[in-house]
Amino acid sequence: MLKNTLDKKFKLARDTFLQFIEQDTIKENITEEGTAKNKSKQSIEKYTKIVVLSGVSLEKFRELHIEARKFKVYIRLVKGEVIIYEMPSPPHSFVAGYLTRLIGNWSNYLEISSELDMTVSRNTQYISNVIVEPWPPWQPGQQQCTPAPGRVPQPRMIIEVGRYESIGSLHSLSSEYFSDSAQTRLIQVYLSIKIFNRRSDGTVAMVAMLYLRNNQIPTTVPTQTRPNVRMTTIRNTIPNLIISFGTAPLQQESIDIINSTGVRRYRINGLLQPNDTACTNPGMQNYQIDIPSNLLFNSFPGGVPWGTPNNFTIDLWEVQRRILDRLVSVAFMLCYYIITDNS
Repeated sequence: MLKNTLDKKFKLARDTFLQFIEQDTIKENITEEGTAKNKSKQSIEKYTKIVVLSGVSLEKFRELHIEARKFKVYIRLVKGEVIIYEMPSPPHSFVAGYLTRLIGNWSNYLEISSELDMTVSRNTQYISNVIVEPWPPWQPGQQQCTPAPGRVPQPRMIIEVGRYESIGSLHSLSSEYFSDSAQTRLIQVYLSIKIFNRRSDGTVAMVAMLYLRNNQIPTTVPTQTRPNVRMTTIRNTIPNLIISFGTAPLQQESIDIINSTGVRRYRINGLLQPNDTACTNPGMQNYQIDIPSNLLFNSFPGGVPWGTPNNFTIDLWEVQRRILDRLVSVAFMLCYYIITDNS
């Protein structure tokens, strides 16, 4: 394909994506009784199907990945289709960076990488935001073990941050991340974080969705009188836990999409209605995500390293702070792309 033709396809797909971003900003600021509710699922589908090219092989996709950087878009290959799903932004970068540092400081037995190519199935490749894989650190006096050349990364945890990517798109990744390909068969945890647009009153909705390969949840909500309840196993494509942790409650259209995932109602926490307790301070119990250590060290020689805490904990207040500090208006972002196109 001629380079000029390819550039035109990328620019057209990117401009279409920008139009949906602009529409989504308008929807975030209208009332729930408005037209946004009726159009939510149609918008989600369009977000996930902005196709640049079809019939693309893995080898060709890797070349296109380099080309996409010129247009400042993130692409993934889904069954031979090159799809635009996200654009660079400060909150996206800084949230991914914060979580990378947090995990690295928690254990020196974990390697963390960003923007890793993950071949999840035939003619399907994702570029994962944050991947976590156990790795034995070298000790003085110990013979260093070097993996075989060409070793394929096999993460235990994947984190995806969506600034413009839709909830529906983020949710759809769970089935491939828990597939049995060479790179995905050991993944135990998938965490997505969705950042919505800033509203006219300055507030922002945010939601974290946790998925587990061995997806066990309590059959009822634990209480003080019944702290230990029976566990049941559900499909791993259903979120294990969802927490709305922004400074604004989720709009009804977002709640409808979340409910369509099959998540149990009592596994949805946080700021859902205006009168709910918001995430306003560090350490608030309802705004913690605890990930069992044994999942992060699944199939690691010797199991969980000695001295490792039972859980890796993410305080969503810390994530919220970084989002609020880095979130610029969509109007600013649109102006930026207009200027760069004309420069």
